[in-house]
Amino acid sequence: MPELLIPVGENIGPGFIDWEEYEYVPGFTVDDIRMRLEYAAYQGQAVDSITLQMGINYGGSVRHAIEIYNYVRALGIPVTCHVMSMTASAGTIVALAADEVILEQTAQWMVHRPLYTDGTSSQRSEELRADADRLDRDTQNMVDIYVARSGQNEAAVRQLVSVDRFMTAQEAADFGFVTTVKPLASKAPSSAQTQARLRSYKMAVARADKRRSKARTAPTPNAKPASASSKSPRPMAKKVIPIAKAVAKTAVPTAQQKANAAAVAALAKSLGVKATIEGVEAADDEPDAAVESTETDQDGALLYHDGPLAEGSAVFYDEALTEVAEDGEYGLADGRTIVVTDGVVESITEASAEEQEDDAPASTAAITAAVQAAMAPVMKKVEDLTATVDRFKKLVPETPTPRARAASSSQTDPKGGKAGGNKPHPMDKAKT
Repeated sequence: MPELLIPVGENIGPGFIDWEEYEYVPGFTVDDIRMRLEYAAYQGQAVDSITLQMGINYGGSVRHAIEIYNYVRALGIPVTCHVMSMTASAGTIVALAADEVILEQTAQWMVHRPLYTDGTSSQRSEELRADADRLDRDTQNMVDIYVARSGQNEAAVRQLVSVDRFMTAQEAADFGFVTTVKPLASKAPSSAQTQARLRSYKMAVARADKRRSKARTAPTPNAKPASASSKSPRPMAKKVIPIAKAVAKTAVPTAQQKANAAAVAALAKSLGVKATIEGVEAADDEPDAAVESTETDQDGALLYHDGPLAEGSAVFYDEALTEVAEDGEYGLADGRTIVVTDGVVESITEASAEEQEDDAPASTAAITAAVQAAMAPVMKKVEDLTATVDRFKKLVPETPTPRARAASSSQTDPKGGKAGGNKPHPMDKAKT
């Protein structure tokens, strides 16, 4: 165990309940350090160094602070104190027990003379004078520690602690309290990331406009949600484990696959069969967007990119090109390997000869021969059925078409009734 990290509570001394705020204020004493060291020894771990981590420390008991100071100085191992927000009053004594004091650039360092914040139980003048003497001794101990660490003279230190002095990290370093000021971390995006974000924004705007246009012209209020089968896991770099999942999209066919599909479609057309080739757009279809995807070797997970995948292409986890792929190495389904740095393809390693031979698509001639072999029994049955129909037509004469017999004018009664003994129509009698 090379380093033991020990958090320092808000109060130097035992923890207590703040009845005004109704909350518990965690404390920090020498027992917190001792118990952690003993537990590490019980676990069989050799501690090489200690880091005291301070978030917000408001100070506390000077007596407890001096006890911690002397205990830490006597350990004989490197000790570092890292102040992330603020350390004040007695907390600065604990911090100065470390060999190296690191303050964040935005952290604060506050010093002042010891005081009795809760008053005193003394009721006689002699006791009050004794309390004042104890305060003077505590002040002297603090001044001695400050002088020993900062290298300043005692007059300068007493002048500094005469009031509540809040110091910036740089001011504390200039005075000699702090050894290192940790600057703010800043990382501007690279030019490739900037271009990728710009392309993502333009693509998102274009796709949103297209969806709004489709919604106005052809609303689909009863559209069903996409099924769970249309989703696939986000591709993972070999050294990075992403959390979220990306929505999968059908992979764009390669040039060889398009040629094979066209050959199959031509063969089907020559046989009089209408064929729909999945994954290949018809000539009159308009592509939805210029976004392309590449399948990885992770159960169909996809990487999305604007245009063909090449070195310098920005890759994303989503089709909208908004979630930049994490840095790492990705294996592709065709055997290639890409390295992504700052969301951009840095290098592409081609597949080995064995992998290319195993993954090579079937040739047009092989597909045509396979389709012809599969359809040969069907075509044989069609030819046999056609020959049977022809033989049947030759053996069975054609049935004449029946024609309606022409009505004779002599069969109709001049008054409107029909010949053959039929009675006149009732309407004819009504007219007479």
